[in-house]
Parts: sequence; C-alpha cells; structure tokens
Amino acid sequence: MEFMETARDWISTGPLVLFFFLAGIELRAELIDGSFKKKFSFLIPFSAALGGMLFPALIYFLLANGLDAPTSAWGVPMATDLPLALLALSILATKVSNRIRGFLLALAIADDLGSIILIALVYNHDIDFGRLAISALLVLIFWKIAPRFPIVAALIAIVAWGIFKDSGVHPTVFGVLLGLCINHNESKWLVRKITPLVNYLVIPAFIITTFWIPWNFTLALVTSPIVVALIVARLVGKPLGIYIFGAITMKIARHKVISGRDLFLVGTLGTIGLSVSMLFANLAELGQELNGALFGVLITLPLALLLILSSAQILKVSRIQERNQEH
Repeated sequence: MEFMETARDWISTGPLVLFFFLAGIELRAELIDGSFKKKFSFLIPFSAALGGMLFPALIYFLLANGLDAPTSAWGVPMATDLPLALLALSILATKVSNRIRGFLLALAIADDLGSIILIALVYNHDIDFGRLAISALLVLIFWKIAPRFPIVAALIAIVAWGIFKDSGVHPTVFGVLLGLCINHNESKWLVRKITPLVNYLVIPAFIITTFWIPWNFTLALVTSPIVVALIVARLVGKPLGIYIFGAITMKIARHKVISGRDLFLVGTLGTIGLSVSMLFANLAELGQELNGALFGVLITLPLALLLILSSAQILKVSRIQERNQEH
C-alpha cells in the first residue's frame, strides 16, 4: 500500500504533467484558431467552470447542515478530472463535434486550475513564491527559445518542473502553462510522440494508483449523510452550475460558442471527479468521516457515467427527430 501511495504521488506530480502539457497545446490551438479565437470568448467556458465549482460547493454545504454531515467537505464535489472527462467523452459520447471537445477542454482546465489554486490558498500556506518566480522566468525562456533550440528548451523545461513541483502549487499547473507556450502547428511531431505514451501508459497508471486505496465498505455507508450529500451536490450541482453560468455568459457576450443542448452534455461530463476530489477529502480533516467522503467520490463515478450516457442518447435522439422534421 505504501508503494502504491508513493507511485500515485510520483505519477500525479510527474508523468501526469505530460497530459496537461498536451492539454495546454490543444487549448492554445482553440484560443488561436478554434472555438475561442473571438476576443474574450474563452471567458465563456471559464465562467461555466466557475458555476460548476460554486453550485456543488453550495449545495453540499446546505445539505451537510441539514443532514448533519461535516461541512468541511464542501470542496470534494467541486473538481472535474480532465483526463477522465475526456476519456468519457471519447467512449460514451461518440461523434461529438470538436467544438464540444474544445469547450470541455477549456472548462476542465479552468476547473483544475481553480481547484488547485483553492487548495493552495485554503489548505496549503507554505507556498514558495521564490520557486514560482524562478519557474516563471524559466518558462519565459522556454517560450522564447523552443522553436529554434528544442533540445535546450526541453532541458530548461525539466529544470523548471523540478523547481516548480516543490513550490506548494501542484505541477499540473506547470504542464498547462508550458503547453500554452507551444505552437500546435510547429510541434505536431511532439504531440504525436507524447500522445501514445500518455494515453496508453500515463492515464492507465494514474487511474490504477488513484483507485488503489484502502476501502472499508458497509451497507450503512451507502446511505450515510456525507455520501448522500456528495452524490447530490456533484450530480445536480455540476451540470446545473455549468449550464446556468455558461448560458448567461454566452447571452451577455452575444457569442454562442456552443448550443444549449451541447452545453448540457458538457455539464454532465463535468460530473466526473476522482483524484482532485480525493485530495480535497484528505485535506478537509474529516477524521472518521474520511472513508465516507472517499466512498462518496467512488460511488458517484459510475452514476456520473450513467448520467453522461443518458444525456448523450437523449441529445442523439433529439437531433435525429429534428433532421426528420426538416425532411
């Protein structure tokens, strides 16, 4: 068990950074040439992410007060796991447009960054701003020299990662920042090389080590106040917050980057949370309720997948009916 805990920590702060590096590259492509190339349109998925964090936290807090569950677990239902959300999108919701994937990518990155920043501010008071400043300087150098001196840039990136990972802020943030410095068109060969490694090795290892924790299941645990509150907060709060904030921001901006139906699908995809949610649970000082919080995270995962699959099927039937009416 101790070995798996060490492996989980190593994967989440090391190899998983490669996934977020690729996500940063893809996000830059969306910002420059994709769905969010219009000025400030990236604020729409960022706003949806904010709603998707606020609603679950608020619903959990209210339910926890009513059901006598620990209110300190308010952060557990907030986070979306980007690797698992994209995996669910590709498996359960096939034939989706690039616009949906781009919106989910931007939303989930904003969600991850928001969660990590929240963890740093609320639970971690040992942030080393000196390390962050040095890392920022090295990233700036990386951005300037990467196109002309890729090998030197790669070495600088490794050094910067080594400094950043001990700064008190999770290194996945570093992966996104580094990816945003890379031009997608100029580094297609790099994406082709890294993608198989991430898809077939890093992500499976991440999932296995995340699930490899001591579980203590009891029948009473299923209906315990903390589990019920976590399930409702995530499955209701996430899609509701994402949809409401996303729809309002699109109306204010007068820029419909995604349809209402597809926004609802993205909202259901946002219900997938695992590793960051478990991190929130471990940091919330829950005592004997910790096992209930971890179980709540685990049991919500298959329920979220059923919700996503149902939403995708409903949208598919709706589109077919619309096409038939047009003909």
